[in-house]
Amino acid sequence: MLSKPESPVFLQVIGNNYAKLAERFASAPYELTSTQLKAWIVFVATLDPDNDDGSNIYRLNAFDVADKLGIDKRKARGTIVADIFADLSTKGIRKKSAADSRGEKNVFAANFVSGVAYDRNTHILQLEIPQMMRPYLFALKEGAYLSLDSKDIVALDTVPAIRIYIYLKNLDRQGINEVSLEEFRQGIGATSSYYDTFKQFKAKIIKPAIKEIHKHTDYKDFYIEDNGRPGVKATRISFGFYASLSNDDLLQSMSPAKAAICKKFSAAVQVVMILALEHGFDPSYIDNKLDGVPDDCIIANFHYVMYEIIAKDKKRGKDKGKEVYGKYFLKAVAEHWAEQNGKFDEMLGREKTRKQNVEARKQVAQAQEQDEVANSALYYNQKAKEYLEKITKEPFGLSSFISKNETQLNAMAGKKEFNIQHALTGKKNYREYKILVNFITAKMTLKEIDIPSQGELF
Repeated sequence: MLSKPESPVFLQVIGNNYAKLAERFASAPYELTSTQLKAWIVFVATLDPDNDDGSNIYRLNAFDVADKLGIDKRKARGTIVADIFADLSTKGIRKKSAADSRGEKNVFAANFVSGVAYDRNTHILQLEIPQMMRPYLFALKEGAYLSLDSKDIVALDTVPAIRIYIYLKNLDRQGINEVSLEEFRQGIGATSSYYDTFKQFKAKIIKPAIKEIHKHTDYKDFYIEDNGRPGVKATRISFGFYASLSNDDLLQSMSPAKAAICKKFSAAVQVVMILALEHGFDPSYIDNKLDGVPDDCIIANFHYVMYEIIAKDKKRGKDKGKEVYGKYFLKAVAEHWAEQNGKFDEMLGREKTRKQNVEARKQVAQAQEQDEVANSALYYNQKAKEYLEKITKEPFGLSSFISKNETQLNAMAGKKEFNIQHALTGKKNYREYKILVNFITAKMTLKEIDIPSQGELF
């Protein structure tokens, strides 16, 4: 076991931090609120796994953490941050294996934090991390880790969206873009029996998470699809992370000098250059090295570096880093790596497929949005009928409801006044029944009448 240094490690929570998450954390079983999970990710993003000295005590400025989490500066934000981490001392990762013939199981339980101290004068927050939590923080040296921009995690709203983002990002890192539905549910912690019905799981978890990821990250064309269809039960999901490639917006985020270099090329070439930026490519490397080079040659070789070299290195846990990879792109074009390795047509095909996928995602999203509007109307209508049936069975429930809303019901009835006597019979063949259903539907849509909740994940 590693010895514990006597002096705590001071951490800097500044700038844009990337959290290096151990691969096993991506699908670990735990239950946290969104605030607790975000705070943990912000903490992890301050660690340096490559220079781990065996410490288990860390100090950081609580105000800096509060800034990352967007906590109101008018509040006691240092204390709020300390309380969040204090709550993490009661939460942890809990695992049990399958039972053997005698019912014995392997058991693992470790809390995220074992000790918290906060000094209101210095704003220093001290955290003690259990030794048993270390494999989820520092088991990274073989490349079995996922690097995520902490600002993406903090920007997401809900735990399901965060867990889906982390879990699928880890699979994507390994070149895996399809998984069984059961593995997916287990991997994101969606084990509640309420979501055994895929229709519920998709409507309440998958679709809202997709919308959040579209809204709060650069992956505007991120998708999750299933293999279900009419008469066939869904058993697998496929997914893809596609950044929104609005060239003008992305070029504006670059320095004017570098953006000017990229703008010399066609829109298609700009796309692959923008993709390559994430892997260390720097437009200033270009100089005049691409003068007269056909677009297809640039596109194919840039894709070759990203898919045949970088992606495969990362999958093997042999990431060479952006400083190395960034220089590969122009070298690949100059030496025609894609052509040399018989991958030229395949790499051009990847670009064509990417464009087709982006367009298909847009069409699917539009169709889903139309379906959701229709399904939402049917949902509220059904709930309104259930609500009406319930108050009809209650003593004086319906008459009291009509009395309170008589003016509005008359307004909905139009020229022919709302007939209270007909309404009180509860008969569905009277127009008053339809008016009541439409009235309650409107009230539910406006959230003036509550719809009973049916359970929540996490």
